[in-house]
Amino acid sequence: MLSELLLGLQIIILMYFCYFGVYNYIYSFASLKRIRLKTTTPSNKKVAVVIVSFNEKEVLADTIKSCEELSYQNKVIIVGDDSNDGQTYPFLLSIAQQKKCKPLHDAPFINHEKTEVLESPDFVIFHRKTNEGFKAGNLKELERYLHARGFEYMFLLDADYRPQKNAIERSLAILEADNKLAFVQTKREYYHGTMNHLQRCLTLNEESCYFVDLIGRQALNDPILFTGCCTLFRLKHLADAEGFRPGHLTEDIDLTNRIYLLGHKGAYLPTVKSEGEVPPNYQAYRKQQERWAMGTAHTLRDHFSKIVKSKKLTLKEKLGLIRQDGYYSSAVAIELSILLALCSLFFLSANTDNYQAVLYRYYLQYIGLPYTILLFLALASNFLPLLITIVKKKEYENLIFIPYATWLSWSLLHTYFIANIKVFLRKRQNWFLTPKTNRKNIRIQLKKSHTLKIANAATLAMLITVYWLEWSKLGWLDPYAFFWIPSLVVGVVHS
Repeated sequence: MLSELLLGLQIIILMYFCYFGVYNYIYSFASLKRIRLKTTTPSNKKVAVVIVSFNEKEVLADTIKSCEELSYQNKVIIVGDDSNDGQTYPFLLSIAQQKKCKPLHDAPFINHEKTEVLESPDFVIFHRKTNEGFKAGNLKELERYLHARGFEYMFLLDADYRPQKNAIERSLAILEADNKLAFVQTKREYYHGTMNHLQRCLTLNEESCYFVDLIGRQALNDPILFTGCCTLFRLKHLADAEGFRPGHLTEDIDLTNRIYLLGHKGAYLPTVKSEGEVPPNYQAYRKQQERWAMGTAHTLRDHFSKIVKSKKLTLKEKLGLIRQDGYYSSAVAIELSILLALCSLFFLSANTDNYQAVLYRYYLQYIGLPYTILLFLALASNFLPLLITIVKKKEYENLIFIPYATWLSWSLLHTYFIANIKVFLRKRQNWFLTPKTNRKNIRIQLKKSHTLKIANAATLAMLITVYWLEWSKLGWLDPYAFFWIPSLVVGVVHS
């Protein structure tokens, strides 16, 4: 019975990995198709260009200038600011003075105990005195202002993104062509100035989402992810979904689920881009990914049963949303698979003549090869989106970074695992602002995690032992070794 149990658990985990691997392959190949989106002549209705800011003075001036240069004329630039660093808000006040903005004192839709608003016909400063509810809390306050001022559309940007000049009219032509669309997500690219090798790898990982994953989703009519910014919203559908949820660490993926559960849709427009920044170093990257992992796990916890039970979603849409929400929770399955490998090895080593151990080895003789091939293919699927991104961009010199880019994300296994456990145990969630320093070449030093370094080193030593014993005792070549040993080395070096 024990041999069947161990084997069954291994097959279940393999199926879980294959589930994600199949999506990587499907979206990768589908991304090679040319997308044809239905368009119409845009209406030229007033659009709120919203820039969300929190202590980001270094990049705000460039972003505001880029928004002023947008070719769409009927727009109002609104900076939703939560800054408390003593620099960003005074800087915005100086801009408001130049724009001849006037304070808004008596409007009933403004909570004056928490918010200060200065507005002119084409520029608004919307400042909250605290960062309560994080970015989503900021946007929730802004929603009331936008509805009261009669806006129907909002083009949302983070503080470090510079949009393409015709981004609004191009996006509006898609959004107004289909009343079911709640949003149009555009492509996010990253600043390609002075970057170190780590930032090149982070850029490759991030851009593969926009050059491969989202294009594949659009080509197959799968659910499109609102990725946090560079997005045009239809405010009516946003209100139908109850808007942004204050306090959520990944307000984007949470909102995406609620929009699709209502029967609304999103679209991806890959021919319109905005340029932003990647984290400046490994510590900032780790903290950013921890926040994303916690927020995504929170979304999975909140929406899994709703997705499964929904009568408005097709089976295909349900599977796509679950894959999206479970992306970072795969770390839990990986940790379990490592534990299972240890249990299996101990069982075989301690019971070499035991009937169950002999039976287990007998089963391995038959399934060992196909199991290894499937597992290797599932793991290798992580490389394909990176390769296609490089080919599409014709940046062939970056081919050398593909392995390291993958190892970087895998080096955060324990970070992802702990983040998921915290969410499932309903631990308190904290916001981390990813530093935006690339264009200004400002060095940011964040505290390294010695605990994580020790955990990575211990796991590395353990896995090397396991893989060697599997090879020497059982003749079993574990495909994990080619992925986890270099990934954990990266984790040890950078943690």
